[in-house]
Order: sequence, then C-alpha cells, then structure tokens
Amino acid sequence: MTRERAAGQGAADVVPGRGQYTEDARRQRLEWLRGHSDAALTSLERTGLDAYNLVGNVENFIGSVEVPVGLAGPLLFVGDAARGEVVAPLATTEGALVASASRGARAVTASGGVSTRVLSQRMTRAPVLECADIAAAHRLTEWLREQRPALEAQVGLVSRHTRLVDVEPHQIGRYLHVRFVFETADAAGQNMTTAATWQICRWLTDVLAAEEGLRPRNLLLEGNLSGDKKATVGSMLAGRGTRVTAECRLSRATMASVLKTTPEAMVKNHVSTVLGAQQIGMPGHGVNAANIVAALFVATGQDVACVHESGVSIFSMEQDGDDLVATILLPNLVVGTVGGGTGLPHQRDLLALLGCAGEGGGRRFAEIVAGFALALDLSTMAALVSGQFAQAHQRLGRARRVDWLQEGDLGAALLQPMLARGLDDPGLHVTRVEPSPPLRGDGIAGELGALAERRRLSGLHPLRAEWTSGDGSPTAADLVAKVKPRGEEIVAGIAMVLSLCGPEAAGAWERWGAVTGFGDAHRRELAVYRRPESALTELLPRCYGILEDDEREAYVVLMERLSDDGGPWTRDRIDGVLRGVGRVHGHWLGRDEELLAEGWLQRVPEPADLAKAHELWGALIRHAAQEQPDLLGPARTDVLTGLVEDAGQWAPAVHALPRTLVHNDLNPRNIAVQGERVVVYDWELASVDVPQRDVVELLASTLGPDATADDVEHALAVHAEAVAAVSPEAAALVAGCDWRRGYRLALRTFMTTRLALYLAGHSQREFGFLPRLVQTSFRLWQLEEAGEED
Repeated sequence: MTRERAAGQGAADVVPGRGQYTEDARRQRLEWLRGHSDAALTSLERTGLDAYNLVGNVENFIGSVEVPVGLAGPLLFVGDAARGEVVAPLATTEGALVASASRGARAVTASGGVSTRVLSQRMTRAPVLECADIAAAHRLTEWLREQRPALEAQVGLVSRHTRLVDVEPHQIGRYLHVRFVFETADAAGQNMTTAATWQICRWLTDVLAAEEGLRPRNLLLEGNLSGDKKATVGSMLAGRGTRVTAECRLSRATMASVLKTTPEAMVKNHVSTVLGAQQIGMPGHGVNAANIVAALFVATGQDVACVHESGVSIFSMEQDGDDLVATILLPNLVVGTVGGGTGLPHQRDLLALLGCAGEGGGRRFAEIVAGFALALDLSTMAALVSGQFAQAHQRLGRARRVDWLQEGDLGAALLQPMLARGLDDPGLHVTRVEPSPPLRGDGIAGELGALAERRRLSGLHPLRAEWTSGDGSPTAADLVAKVKPRGEEIVAGIAMVLSLCGPEAAGAWERWGAVTGFGDAHRRELAVYRRPESALTELLPRCYGILEDDEREAYVVLMERLSDDGGPWTRDRIDGVLRGVGRVHGHWLGRDEELLAEGWLQRVPEPADLAKAHELWGALIRHAAQEQPDLLGPARTDVLTGLVEDAGQWAPAVHALPRTLVHNDLNPRNIAVQGERVVVYDWELASVDVPQRDVVELLASTLGPDATADDVEHALAVHAEAVAAVSPEAAALVAGCDWRRGYRLALRTFMTTRLALYLAGHSQREFGFLPRLVQTSFRLWQLEEAGEED
C-alpha cells in the first residue's frame, strides 16, 4: 500500500488484532503490513516465538529478528558470585568483537583470572512535586523525612521483592524532586520501582488532600532526576542499577605472548586517554565496555535501552613491579535475571548457560559482565598501543563508488549472458533461477576476502537454473556461482587475522605479504577456466560461464555443482589425483616463461625475495610456537626456523629445476572424486613452480602421521610417470632431473611458507585439518632426513 493510499484511508487504516496475542493475529498484522508497505517481508514469515507468551514484552507482534551470537572466552573468574571458567554468549554484528574479548579473556585467565564483586544494587525513580511556593516546598521536604516508615509500608503493598533504601529530596525553587532509591533483588527493577513510586505518590496525594500548606499543586511521576536510560554524573556517583567492579593482574610474559605489548606501554598510553576523556567531558573513563554490555544485553533479554547508562565505566591501569594491574567499575549496570525479556526462550537458555537464570542469578550475571568488559578493554587498549587496532578494522580504500554484486543479482539477468557465452549459444534463454541447498563452506581464501570487505557478495552460491537453447531444447542444471573476492581483499583479510598475532607478524606481513602469491587471485582462477587445453579441462569442474566485470569488481565462475564420493584416501585414490594433476604438470613442464609471458599468472618470487622474506616466515613461526606449543614444540620450531634461516642456500636450487603450472593448494578440500573421475577446483592460487609442490601438499594432507618411505616413493613414481607420459619433451625433462630432490625442496618451501601461515592463522581461526597436517608434514620431513642420511 502506498503512502497516498494509507493517508487516504485515514483513521480506519489501523494495525489489526490490537491486544491479541495469537498466531492468527500475528499473521493478520503481517499481511496488513505487506499491503501497507508493498514489501514482501519473507524473513518474518516464520518465528520461533510463541505469540501467547509475549504478553508484557511487545505489542502488535509480527515476528522476530535474529542476531548472531558468538562465544567469547573462556574467562576464569575468582569473584564473589562468579567463580570458575565462563564462556559468554555475545550477540553482535560487529566483526572482531568476539575475537578481541576472547583474546583479553585468554590473557586474564593465563595470569590467574579476574576478581569481581558487586558493591551495591540500586534502582531509582524521581517524581517532581510542584508546590505553592519555596516555603511550601521546604515544609514538604521536612514532612517527607518524617514519613519514612509509612513510605516503606506503601512499597510493601506493591512488591515483596522491592525495598526502599533511601529518600533524597532535592528542592529547586518551588519544585521538589524526590529521588526514591530501591533494592530490587534479581530484577533490573524499572517496572518495580515505577509501581512502588506510583503507590507512594497516590498515598501522599490522599494524605495531604486536606493539608493546604503541604499539598502539592501538581505531581509528575518522573522529573528526570533518576537518570533513567541516560548517562549521568549523578548516577555514576550515587549508583543506579548494579554497581560492580572487576580487577586482574597481568604478568609481563602473558602480556608479551597474548596482548603483544608491555605494562609500560599500556600505562603510558592509558594516561593520555584519560586526558582526552577529561577534555571531552566523558562520564568516567572507558575504552569499550559498552560493546560487551550491548552484546550480553541482547543475548540475555536485558533492557537494551539501558545500554547507554550501563556502558558508563571507569577503567584504570597501573604498573606494580613487573605486572600490570587493571580495574574496571561499572557504576550503573541495569541488569536482571527475572522479568522482562529474560523469560524469552533463547534469552533464558543463554542465561542458564551462564548459570544466572532465575532468582539468585543477578549478582553473578553482573560480575560476568564486568569481567568480560575488563577483558575487552584490555584487549582493545593493547590493540591501540601496538598498532593492531587500525589493521584489525582496515578497509580497502577506493577512489570511486562501486556497485557491488549482491545476492539478489544472482538471477536470470546475470546468468543468461554468462551461459550464452559459456555454452556458445547466442539464442539461449534462461527461464528460471532459484537458490539450492547451501554448501558446507566457502573456502579459506573466500572467507579471508569477505573478512576484509563485507559490503560485497562473495563465496559459493548454489543455484538451480533452467534454460532453453537456441534450438528450443530445455535444460536444467544444478550450478554453483563462485563469487570471488579480489586478491587485494584476501591479502587484507590475512592482514586482519595477523594483526591479532602481534606487531611483529603484522608488520612483517605488511612488508612481505605481496610475495606470498595471493595478489590478483581473482583473475587467475578465471583465466584457468578459460584455458582450452584438454589436460586441464578434463581435471576442472565443467564451467558454464564466466563474469569478469572490473567496473563492479564482480568476478564469477559458474560451474557444475560437485559431490565427492566420500571415500577414504587410499593409495589408489591418491594415485588417481596424481595422474590427473600430473597430466597438467606435463603439459606445461619447462614452459614456465611462456606461461608467465601470457600475463595471467603471478610471477613466483625469485630466490632472493624468498630469502629476504625470512622476516615474515620467522615471525609467523615464532608466534605459532608461542601460541600453540602442542602443535609446534621446540624440536619442530627448530626445524622450521633452520629452514627459514637457510632459505638463501636452498631456494635457488628450487628455481633451477623444471617448472610448470601448479595448483598450489592441492588438498582434499579442493578435490572431488566421483568414481573414476577426479575433479580439482579452487585454482585461485595457481602459480608456476616445480611440479612436486602439488605432490607435497597432497601427501601432507592425505597420508597421515604414519606415512612410510614406500608411500612417498610410490607416489613420486606415479606422478613422474604421469608427467613423462604427456610428451617426449616432458619425458626428457623428467629423466634429466632428480625427481626426489625436487620433492625435498618443495617440502621445504611448503613447510616454511604455507604451513607457517596456517599455523599463525590457527591461533585466531581454528583449522580443523591443521593438527593432522602438521603431524604428517613433519613425518614427511623425518623420512627425507633419514633418506639423506642413508
């Protein structure tokens, strides 16, 4: 319904089902709204909430909005009401919040945990009474002071959980503002205090009805002195809601390993931020507490409108010997574990997760909020001090507005020209496109690109498409639109991950990330799918079309939807992949300069560049050894460090061997086996390198930690035979070099570069495949060391 139509209907056009809490009434309102707005509102069609149970929570209910909930922590509490390790559910759409809170929690936990205590719990309401004159207001003030027992009795008539603890008259001329202060047990208490204050005001009006010298002329239930849902200095000093504090002591070693900074740097920069807070007139001094308050409020059904006042904090740091002591005070935390939104099913579940559901949970919940607020403030301040904050929130600068591809664009209008070109059928007509069931994941590169640039569509989008060919024949196919992030976005995404690994790793990536092979990745994969060579096309998924639109930064491959047979990685299965990729290697073996001259492949870093980049690989290895000693103990660290330091000696030998087109990411996540057919996809990291580079990654990903020398020897023999079988020229090159030596050198490259990058990223984004990959990689290294000794 347009605005003109709505306006024309006037008062008769009202929301239907007012006051009704039924599913039928909800649907009536939803249909009315669709007509009123001309919006489909399909996301509101279903809801997990029962309308009948929402009395007192919302009126004119039409549906619910989902907010992602992530887990932060665990954080060790040694508090008064909160004790033990706690994992906090944070409802947020702000990237890096959960990761940063978790990092702070890890630092605090490693140093002995956070001490927490609730200091008081208060809720206020402040009516204003207009008196005849100043003298009458003064007399009424004195009279109120004498009525304390009667006032307490009136509160008891309304609630057995609410206790009047103070009455504070504040006279301003003939106006008397009275701040009533209550304790409300486990409820936040806004409704309780409103009801109790209204009862007091009714009693007061009745009692003074005949007292001309005392009777107020007018009464307003709230005169704005309570600070309700506002950040005020008065509430910060006197308290409103729960007043709770948290403190921790961080060791220098923990700060270096987790927060990547020092006590001195934190304290020095803290002083400057306090000066800034004073200059701007900030109530208190904080860094980021409101983020935790908002995320936990949404997750647990608190009154979100109270985030403004509840987020006020006083954050302080001081150095004590070699430690940093950090404290936070939340003076106005308006929280409860009964009443309001805490009874909704999801919110109730998350309160139960925290051990705070129902009566008796209020103090524990307040301490949990304070503990995680302190952890987040520490992590955020450390990020600012060490320069990680800007890197973790970086955006890719653009000098122009870009009309990015969005999910709604994946329809017939976009697919028709792609299919017409890809199938070489100008008369092709797309009749239907609809989404298909989602795939399991978008791949690591796609996730990293999306991390850096969230405003555009990327990833894997399964579709069911139907079309008629130029001759009228109908076709239907299950397709996948792979929407690629730019290579620069992948590099920026990695930078964001590494920014949390400390300034050494982040700075090294800034200087040397360009030599790691991720630049221009979006163009490389498209170029691979354009190749006509049968050795390659037989290994690729069937490609139905390609879109490369620089103006929109839209890079899409439209391919068949693949399914793997799910079989175990037996020797026969590995051999099948080696034979398939071996034909590709053989086709281009020794033709690397020819390939590079075409301009669609990124040139592999020269030996000198690889040696110079030892700063990057060394930083990643040191970080991984610190963060994950179970994966990278001292012996393994020594191996990788030695390889990095000796890169200047062995890297030139790699480049002296015959090179070819390699997949450069050949692992089971990018392979589908369908009976006799082997399909290899995700070619965005395709490069020129020794052919054994793909063999190394495949074996490291499939053989397992119990790999034998015979397994490796067999795989290399199968691969060499497949490469040599392509052509006499390829056979001569295979015969003229030591195939096992090429494998050993490729193993060095893989372990010092790709494996090191995986290990560093694993500390921030868990790679389920990595522990086995690390074990197998070092097993392969042991086999080569033993072989060289023999």
